[in-house]
Amino acid sequence: MYKSVDGVLTLSVNDWCAAGLTKSMFENDSKKGMLNITRRSIHGNTLIDVRSIRRPDRRAILEAAYGSIEETCKQSIYHATINNEAKAYYISYRKDDGSPLDYTLIEQYTNRASLLESLKRGLATQQAERAKTGKRIKTGEWYANAMKWYNEQRGMFPCPEITNVRSFERIFKAYLNNGFQSIISGKIGNDNTRKVSIQTENLLLALWRTNGKPFVDRVWELYKEFVAGNRDLYDKETGEIFRPEDFRHKGRNLEISKATVWSYLKDVVNNTAVYADRNGNFDYQNSLRPKHVRKLGQYSLSKISMDDVALSRKTKDGKWVYKYIAVDVLSGYYFRPAYIVGKPNEDTVLEAFRNMFCELMELGLPMPGELEAEHHLMEHIDWLNSVFPFVRFCSSATEKRAEHNIRALKYGSAKNAGHTFGRWYSKHEAYRSIRNKVNGDYTAAEQNQRAIIVDDLEDIESHNNELHPNQRLFPGMTRKEVLVKRANPTLKMIEPWYLFRFIGNCTQTSIVNNNRLMIQREHFELSDFESLARMKSNSRSVEAYWLPETDGKLSTAYLYQGDTYIGEAVNMEAFRYNEFAIERTAEDEAAMLHQQKRVAKFDKMIKQRRLQVPHVGGTEPAGKKEKDYAMSVPVVEITENAQPQNYEGDEFETADYAALAKEML
Repeated sequence: MYKSVDGVLTLSVNDWCAAGLTKSMFENDSKKGMLNITRRSIHGNTLIDVRSIRRPDRRAILEAAYGSIEETCKQSIYHATINNEAKAYYISYRKDDGSPLDYTLIEQYTNRASLLESLKRGLATQQAERAKTGKRIKTGEWYANAMKWYNEQRGMFPCPEITNVRSFERIFKAYLNNGFQSIISGKIGNDNTRKVSIQTENLLLALWRTNGKPFVDRVWELYKEFVAGNRDLYDKETGEIFRPEDFRHKGRNLEISKATVWSYLKDVVNNTAVYADRNGNFDYQNSLRPKHVRKLGQYSLSKISMDDVALSRKTKDGKWVYKYIAVDVLSGYYFRPAYIVGKPNEDTVLEAFRNMFCELMELGLPMPGELEAEHHLMEHIDWLNSVFPFVRFCSSATEKRAEHNIRALKYGSAKNAGHTFGRWYSKHEAYRSIRNKVNGDYTAAEQNQRAIIVDDLEDIESHNNELHPNQRLFPGMTRKEVLVKRANPTLKMIEPWYLFRFIGNCTQTSIVNNNRLMIQREHFELSDFESLARMKSNSRSVEAYWLPETDGKLSTAYLYQGDTYIGEAVNMEAFRYNEFAIERTAEDEAAMLHQQKRVAKFDKMIKQRRLQVPHVGGTEPAGKKEKDYAMSVPVVEITENAQPQNYEGDEFETADYAALAKEML
């Protein structure tokens, strides 16, 4: 087949023979001058200049095998096509400031990369053909021809012209070494032409970011005073004193207009960078920081969200009532809050946890999978990760799902019942409270503290029993029904013995008679005597963790010695029975049977342990004789007398009180 070498269409002797001609024909035509040889080689790789073949019969046979010679000559070894990979690279390229390249630059760079890539492929083809003949390409000649072809193609592929061969060689070699990046101008992203340098821009932002929140006019004035040497500025963190000479342009004070200062201060990135310093982190988080886009799961108790809430009505002494709440995110169900007059504290949070866990145990629901809370009041509670599988602290108030549920209750059932009022500064008219002015002072309706709490509990009860707002997913189900019926099946049930150690009340007490202990002036008994084996040696002191039930009674306590769980204790009140046999009821009989079984279990456990202990007898040492005792122990006379009756026995087991009564008559 035809091959272009150094711009000449050639054919090897092997291809000559493959087309149907013979080697003898080649040799005869070469001797007679009927064709020209471009490069001589061995093994049939000698190259023939196809256009020099003069015999029509030879040309006809070659064209029948490989195509028209004239048409092939019109084609070049360099086939220029748009390089889509280069185009994608320049489209995705970003400058140092994060901005993309201009459209015109993208087009020019893509066209130049496409032409250079075509030259690269053509060069590789020529090098391969030259290698067969043992020859090398003349680089100077090739670069001249390649530059000529490059400039000819600029009509269809617009890009800057290259007129110097040495410049073209340098550009082409850079492309071979660094690819698409080599075409991008080094001036891209260079700020040497900026009148306002990065250092000056940062100084303007430093003057703008102060807590005094200066206006743009004031920043401009401060800057002019500084560069004129009339004001000293320094870095508070490093103590470095700024020098006006470092902020001058070409040795002269940089004169910038107020509009220029405004444009730099109001730049989106610059303004965002210093917004928190001027307005506080709360406004920054809510106004400018990106928010996560989330969606709800499909099971209740997968996440619990907690937050503090100020009720909208004041007490009669002018104080605010707060509550700390726990809300199931999916169902929106409110657990019983913990109330306090004034700001909540850690005890309020702990009470809210207790209310939530007690309610979960009453409903027979498992341990929640995740706790969502804020650092405030929660950051010092070190047992959260020991109780919840996942704990997430929110960086801003808007992230907490509890905020959404607070709004749903406040402007839902609470507003419908007339128990809530908005703030006077609310944007929406329906949420804005009425401001009453008496003697020049604004007043608000005041309520009894207990009435405020009772109203709030009624609102929560109504809220929990309302239909769930997403009736498409939970048709006909209330919030409470969603909580109970759609609980996450992968969650584990609550283990009170483990949980109460963190949220329960603690009482230091001791176990008496291997069975009984006192907690809050009430008698408790061990649920299992095997817990005695887990106690420390010679120590019956334990810490009892407990929580009262809804009616205030104590039914169960969990015993620990340090970090070791000992066992469970239950209130003995349920197992007391009437000692008067004639007055006993069925409940008394059941309680008495319970105690009898317990004592029997205890006796069996001790008896089994006693049987494991052998009876040991001793023998006299070898050589020890009775006379040795006589020599070492003084002789004492021992007299005998009548033995007392039942001296060592139990009189309650041996005495016959009926016989004794007859004898005394």
